Amino acid sequence: MSLQILGSRYSIIKPLGGGGFGQTFLANDLHLPGHPRCVVKRLQPRNSDSISLASARRLFNSEAEALSILGNHDQIPRLLAHFEENEQFYLAQELIQGELLSEEIRVGVCLTETQTVEIIQDVLTTLCTVHEHGVIHRDIKPSNLIRRQCDRKIVLIDFGAVKQVSNQLVSEATPHSMTVIIGSLGYMPNEQIAGHPCFSSDIYAVGILALQALTGRDPKRIPKDPSTSELMWRELVSIRPELASVLDKMVRYDYRQRYADARAALNALQQATQTQVAFTSQIDLTSQALEAHVAWLERADELFEQNRFHDAARCYEKVVKVQPNATTAWLKLGIAFDNIEQYALAVNAYQTVTQQQPEDYLAWLKLGKVREQLGQYEAALVAYDEVLKLQPKNYWVWADRGQILEKTERIEEALAAYDRAIELKPDFQLAQENRKRLLIILKRVDELYTLQHYDDAIAACDQALKDNPHDATMWLMRGMALENQKDLAAAAIAYNTVIRLQPDDHGAWFRLGTVLEELGHPKRAAKAYSNVIRLQPQNHWAWYQRGHMLEKLTEYRAAIASYQQAIKLQPTFDTAQIAYQRLLGQALSLSSTR
Repeated sequence: MSLQILGSRYSIIKPLGGGGFGQTFLANDLHLPGHPRCVVKRLQPRNSDSISLASARRLFNSEAEALSILGNHDQIPRLLAHFEENEQFYLAQELIQGELLSEEIRVGVCLTETQTVEIIQDVLTTLCTVHEHGVIHRDIKPSNLIRRQCDRKIVLIDFGAVKQVSNQLVSEATPHSMTVIIGSLGYMPNEQIAGHPCFSSDIYAVGILALQALTGRDPKRIPKDPSTSELMWRELVSIRPELASVLDKMVRYDYRQRYADARAALNALQQATQTQVAFTSQIDLTSQALEAHVAWLERADELFEQNRFHDAARCYEKVVKVQPNATTAWLKLGIAFDNIEQYALAVNAYQTVTQQQPEDYLAWLKLGKVREQLGQYEAALVAYDEVLKLQPKNYWVWADRGQILEKTERIEEALAAYDRAIELKPDFQLAQENRKRLLIILKRVDELYTLQHYDDAIAACDQALKDNPHDATMWLMRGMALENQKDLAAAAIAYNTVIRLQPDDHGAWFRLGTVLEELGHPKRAAKAYSNVIRLQPQNHWAWYQRGHMLEKLTEYRAAIASYQQAIKLQPTFDTAQIAYQRLLGQALSLSSTR
């Protein structure tokens, strides 16, 4: 396996691990300078029958789609490529340098309350983005989390278990739909084991992660109440009641009694920690006011989930009035105002979030979008720049920035923004189309040609030639684009036009010779190469091409002379040497037989 090259690009170094649906390898990317390392994951069915293969293909497509959507998050590995080879499916992903969280959370080691909260808050923050895109991870455990070396943040890896909500695999052998059951025992709740995972299944896994960290026990060895199946963990560790209540709700046996998704769980966790801060800081919140705050927040969240944004906004306003530092409530208030097109009020809410948590990229992103809606383009750029400080590889924001720069007529900067977006995601179609459109408007034919957008290059040439039909450069670029599209007759017409306008353009003569050669006109091609030689007597390639055409015309003496001149000009010109020796040998053979 160490010598295998996959997809004509990835050179396998060594295996990293494996599971029920495939294996993961460390690889070098041979297409990039320096051959940087990456991770290649192979997905394959346990059986080779058609049903298993179809199941694996669906799982592969699900993972690729999810990773493509989620890959712009800083704490989720970026998807570099996905492909199928020999009925096996491969994903190439960014390599994350760091240590698995299983090195920190292990049997016999009890972490502190603070350490545990830091871990699950980091995981839940990333999981918010996953859930907001309609994706369930389904395999959250310490060995699928990496403590990144550069900044100590936790990166969520191995999306082999992700699944779009309500996207089911349907076996052709049975009329019943079925979900692919993937996960790790101890971290899977009952509904996931039954094949019906939901967002709160991931919340259960994060809760188990917390209990494992606090108790130092293997998840399967945490006792259960035989009558209710609830985990009996509270006697194993002493922590604050507020945090214990949050963890209890995360690991409820009945999924309907858990937090609905990562955002709800994170919100509850932050409230629990904020309650402690409020207590230690002696903030004067009366019991009655606090109860009202919680009640309004729960009602607001309920309305928010029902998309009743007008009513939700009124409730969130009451929450932040009682507790002005409730950042999550401010964010949801902004989203609610955003959805009912109260953009000025949304700006105020998002700005409050950015003031309280300057590193909340989502608040900056939302603020930029609202500023854009209001036509406040410079302010929108400021917000997008803040996002890019936090997430410099967020290709969507680079594209958004490019669109704003277009609207403010800063075209060169817009092009640079689109270039960066495409650099980060080469198949980013929106940025590609926007860049092409600007290049056509600017008549940057050479760049369109370099990017292999030949149709667009031809269109840009035609547009320029309407303004100036005597522009030889545009005719030359048009011919080159047509040549690459194998429209050789049209390319010849374009090159002839260049020569008519500029008879001494040796480049046009050479390209005309090449096209005529491919069209099967060696005599006319030889004449074109002769004109190149007239203009550039030291051009050894023109001498060689002329000799090649003369050889096709059976003008052997002249061909030999042409090859000789090419060799004289470039003694290491192997192609000309071979042609000269071959043709000279034929000539000597003919003379000896006479």
